[in-house]
Amino acid sequence: MTRAYFPFRLAAVDLDGTLLAPDKTIPQSNVEAIRTLRALGCEVILASGRRHEDILPVYHELDLDAPVISSDGILVKQPLSEEIIYEQVVDPAVARELIREGLENDYSLYVYHAESAFYSHHDEYTARYQTVTRSRKPILHKNLTGLTGTRVHKVVWCGPEAKLRFEQKRLAELFQKQLIVCQSEGGYLEFMPLLSGKFAALNHLATQLGVPEHSTLAFGDNWNDVEILSRVAYGVAMSHASEEAKAAAKAVAPAGDEGESFARAVNLVLDKFSPVCSSC
Repeated sequence: MTRAYFPFRLAAVDLDGTLLAPDKTIPQSNVEAIRTLRALGCEVILASGRRHEDILPVYHELDLDAPVISSDGILVKQPLSEEIIYEQVVDPAVARELIREGLENDYSLYVYHAESAFYSHHDEYTARYQTVTRSRKPILHKNLTGLTGTRVHKVVWCGPEAKLRFEQKRLAELFQKQLIVCQSEGGYLEFMPLLSGKFAALNHLATQLGVPEHSTLAFGDNWNDVEILSRVAYGVAMSHASEEAKAAAKAVAPAGDEGESFARAVNLVLDKFSPVCSSC
């Protein structure tokens, strides 16, 4: 039996705003699109800003078996074996300083650690952050400075958007050789290892698997998808994506229902790179 040839072997797929509908379910059309990619020999790699543990419900619902890219590319892990394939951490001294200064300036904090997600106290910002990130088991911890160790993945300052915007420029300059400093959404200033990012993680995984860059796809919708959409062989932004994501991508899904934008994006790729019989 011959198999249809499809030029892509890895597809990085964002979750929130891409694969998932606004109600956080997976529309059946998107499920079928995932199955189509896999049937064509293209491995689907879930790539999200969520923590690894918070991606697993979707992973298992789709019956996937590939590694997962989590925390915006800070960690690549194989759920079935628990093997860590790629991991970036914040320097312990830098993490300690960020936690200390954040608390001293009356920000509420989230700390992504290899063991869990920890937060400093309950308020409107941490409550909303938990909702946005869909974190299932964040742990309230009154002494975050004791968490730094050697495996802090990310530190997040939560507070008034205007105040954080003022802080961002100063801290981006201060830590330019150590951290990525960015506002993920209004009210959240994130500090991540310099070599993190969905593209860096996918590139590492592709190299390990022997997949050339010209065989990589990506689908996304937001600020944390901009780099990967621009640097893979073919990046597709959702129809409702941010203007930055659309500008970075090589194509944008046709207009239509937001929840099914991913299915339309996959159809766009199939139309452009129509699989043909390998024996023809």
